[in-house]
Amino acid sequence: MKCHQARLLLFGVIVGAWSTAGCSENAPTAPSPVLVTDTFTGVISPLGSASHVFTINYTEGLTEASFAVTSLLTVADATPQTVTIGVGFGSVSLGVCTRSPSYSNPAVPLNTELSTAGGTFGAGQACVEVYDNPDGPTVTEPLTYTVVVKHY
Repeated sequence: MKCHQARLLLFGVIVGAWSTAGCSENAPTAPSPVLVTDTFTGVISPLGSASHVFTINYTEGLTEASFAVTSLLTVADATPQTVTIGVGFGSVSLGVCTRSPSYSNPAVPLNTELSTAGGTFGAGQACVEVYDNPDGPTVTEPLTYTVVVKHY
């Protein structure tokens, strides 16, 4: 092997080792989603509804969310109630929440966490609506509710 060929071979080995070292570095990874818990309270009347807006912060794709009704009390004397009420996720347009039938449950039991299946939400505003099911009303007097929403 001639001197020139040996130098080229050595140069090739050095460049190969250097480029391999560069490839072994970790590529940037997407940030991990951070769980956010929002607690909303309000009053729901017979056949009524109320909605609350929250913000999905995860920007690397679609993500899930869940809700749970954690408290139902009569407005008149704070008597605990165990009826089911409707809860659903929706989208916000011009400040108005439009509940999605695909992500709603008209009879949510107290203290039961229900979640969406698969990636549902992209970054931005979404909403949760609490409602008395018009097809099977359960709210007979105004109730104070607490609903907890978990999202990323």
